[in-house]
Amino acid sequence: MTSTWAEDPVVARLLGAAAVAGPRFRLVVVAKVLELDAGDGLAAVDRAVRAGVLALAPDAGEGWFTGEGARRAVETQLALADRADLHRRFAEALASEPDQDHGEIVRHLLAAAAATVDPLERARTQISLAPHAVAAGDLGTARAAVQAAMGVARTSGSAALLADAASTLEPLGESSWDGDVYQWCAEALAAPALDGATRVRLLARQTQAAVYCGRWTEALAASGQALRGADVLGDASLLIEALTARQLATSGPDDIDELLRLADRMADLGTSTGRADVEMWACLWRIDALWFLGDLAAIEVESSRLESCVGRIPGGASRWHLLGARAALALARADFTEAERLHAEVIEILEQLGHPAVHGAWVSFRTLLGHHVGHSNELLGPAVWDFGTDPRWALGTRLIRAFVLVDCDRTEEAAALYQRCGAPQGWDLPRTGVLLVWAIASRVAAAVGAADDVRYFRARLERHRGRYVVAGGGATACMGPVELAVGACARALGDWTAAEQDLRRASALCHEGGVPGLRVEADCLLAEALDGSGDPVAAAVVAREALPLARTLGMVPWARRLEQLAVRDDPLSPRERQIAGLVADGLSNREIAARLVISERTAQNHVQHILGKLGFVNRAQIAAWTERGRSR
Repeated sequence: MTSTWAEDPVVARLLGAAAVAGPRFRLVVVAKVLELDAGDGLAAVDRAVRAGVLALAPDAGEGWFTGEGARRAVETQLALADRADLHRRFAEALASEPDQDHGEIVRHLLAAAAATVDPLERARTQISLAPHAVAAGDLGTARAAVQAAMGVARTSGSAALLADAASTLEPLGESSWDGDVYQWCAEALAAPALDGATRVRLLARQTQAAVYCGRWTEALAASGQALRGADVLGDASLLIEALTARQLATSGPDDIDELLRLADRMADLGTSTGRADVEMWACLWRIDALWFLGDLAAIEVESSRLESCVGRIPGGASRWHLLGARAALALARADFTEAERLHAEVIEILEQLGHPAVHGAWVSFRTLLGHHVGHSNELLGPAVWDFGTDPRWALGTRLIRAFVLVDCDRTEEAAALYQRCGAPQGWDLPRTGVLLVWAIASRVAAAVGAADDVRYFRARLERHRGRYVVAGGGATACMGPVELAVGACARALGDWTAAEQDLRRASALCHEGGVPGLRVEADCLLAEALDGSGDPVAAAVVAREALPLARTLGMVPWARRLEQLAVRDDPLSPRERQIAGLVADGLSNREIAARLVISERTAQNHVQHILGKLGFVNRAQIAAWTERGRSR
């Protein structure tokens, strides 16, 4: 076919590129690949169309061979090196577009690698395709490509190729994948005479893999080395990699100050380099720190900045970070319908990306939502809790499932699961999630009667007062102030004075922070603690005050618990309690009558009935009794 166009080299080149492009091609991409100006390109296309070789879609900018056999013939006649070169050029052209078609880029790079004879050049092509394969959700192709490149690097003895291959893939939360990344980096770091920039990149990638593999001590050491090395070199791209690694290694409740400093540095780099994705990570890191501080107002402000960053990042893959942040905020504010809607969008995007954490994200969100409004039957089924054989998730899976079962009063099943977790002193916990694990485990331990374990968790949580129980590192899951978790432990241990003090403080913090659902939980636990301490009247006062909010928010399980407490040994009717409150506020009978739109005589009768039921002789005693109930 190309020989037919021997005297028209422009058309011959056009047909060769079109054949490599595939069954259909876009004119603008072919022109970019061949570096043709608009006039020459259109003229060549016109000649091929008039000859009946190509056809064009009207106004679509797309073309195709009139016969598939002709396309294959043209492709076959291309020299192997020319074919590989064209596939690489197509990949480069497609990668430069704002909305990258990663699957199509991978197709071209796979074809280029297959047509490449030189093993080093083929390995570099495989390294190039791996990130695009990840973006396209083809994790198997990505991993196989890097493994092949690592093999070539070992055989050739190329330290540079070994380092490039080892640092290509990011850890994803899948044990064998993350283990490979860690070992590849360790192997590359052992190579002699590495330059400073290469060493920083490898240390940064090894830090990420170490975190995902639970090697926290190594992650802290490696990230520190990476950041120091990047600071010495002063290269912006290296600093971004090193800061990212350090953030991942220091995202726990003890790291808030450092995390905020890292976010500030990352934001400055995003501004100086003009990279919206770097600014996005700075926003996410600040949001992580603000969750530990329980500052929802600041989180909302930061979410607006996050939206601006995400809007400037090509493609839609980054949007799930914004949606996830907003879903977590809506859930904390007890806007359950909105939280559910936003999180459904998060799951949809993660599924499209083929992200391995999609199932864990779904289970985590449904667990927290169900804790507030009641668990679905779907979450109670065993299939949901199948996370494979990865041992890193075994402890968390058992604890969270037991937590759900406790919420559903299936205590015996929860106890069996909790026993399989072993002694908590031996747990190897992620730095980012220690508060959340301790809080969840303490509830389970309390329900199954493991008092010694409750004491252990209480002691661990105590030093984090003033913080919120959340999962850091971007996996936001909020369970309220630490005082709520500590108060729940005290209640379970029968330490009534401490329980009342901590739970009242937790309720106040939830009110100040604007987390009404968690305030309902704190008030319910407070009422139960008061009832357990032998003061059912005070318990009923707290329960009745919390009950309307629980019902309004649709928190059915908590409303039921509060309803049981609200009727405990209360000597007054609801109307009498209302009037007692007005007496405590200093209103006269006439003022009470006007407020409630009743006669003054009726108000006086109510006051007399209250005095009789409580055994009091004057209004001051009613006021004092009411205030005691309010203050407890």
